[in-house]
Amino acid sequence: MAIGCADNGTEEPGDAVTPVEEPVEPVREEAAPEETPILPVQGEIPGISDDESEAVDVSIVNSSFSPDTITISTGQTVRWTNMDPEAHTVKGTGTSFGSPSLAQGGSYEFLFTDPGAYEYYCSIHPSMRGTVVVVEE
Repeated sequence: MAIGCADNGTEEPGDAVTPVEEPVEPVREEAAPEETPILPVQGEIPGISDDESEAVDVSIVNSSFSPDTITISTGQTVRWTNMDPEAHTVKGTGTSFGSPSLAQGGSYEFLFTDPGAYEYYCSIHPSMRGTVVVVEE
């Protein structure tokens, strides 16, 4: 007869369960696959020249674009950054590029892929105007 514990903590006779031990196989540690370290890319990235790898900056300061006219090559990006305390936008005239309202410190980037002269303005302050001249190289 087996002895167990009653709800009140006293021992009482009952059916006891005898644990059965099964043989346990040892865990084999497999060697981790050799990892190849990821190294930073150095040198040129195919298809991107040094001139194309960074954006050309235009500041929005004192309610004007500075510089108000820039010349870039096809494939370059222009980044407009609002330095003014009031909101501004960048909206292309007759084109598809345009930013949302940019608070102070906000930026907008656009990649120019076709040559041409692109005029733009601030839709909040329409007297603010600028031009991006894109030349094919």
